[in-house]
Amino acid sequence: MEPSPYPDIAMKLSSPLDVLSHPARVKILLHLSKYKNCPAGNISSQLPLCKSTVSQHMAKLKEAGLISCTPDGVCQNYRIQDNNISQAKTLFLDFFRQLEVSEELKKECKQDAPETSTNCIL
Repeated sequence: MEPSPYPDIAMKLSSPLDVLSHPARVKILLHLSKYKNCPAGNISSQLPLCKSTVSQHMAKLKEAGLISCTPDGVCQNYRIQDNNISQAKTLFLDFFRQLEVSEELKKECKQDAPETSTNCIL
């Protein structure tokens, strides 16, 4: 398998960033953070979206491992997956630490000569 052209942190952060890129999913996580367990209907009532759309957002959060659910009769109770949230937090903090390079350590960036540039991948 060919190595990724992206740094390890970029690969690890891409999934949580994608999942958190929608305000409804962020609101769902903020809502769930207040409770041990929360019924799906309660979550749906917190958003100005139809239940099927909320369900799709919940599925993305579940697939990313940020939430889990437990059946309770005909209902589902959702909760935050604390360990995975902690791992995502660690990745975010590491990423922001890397962005905060002091001015003294920053270098000048010069454009590569055309013959040394082999591609334009961003």
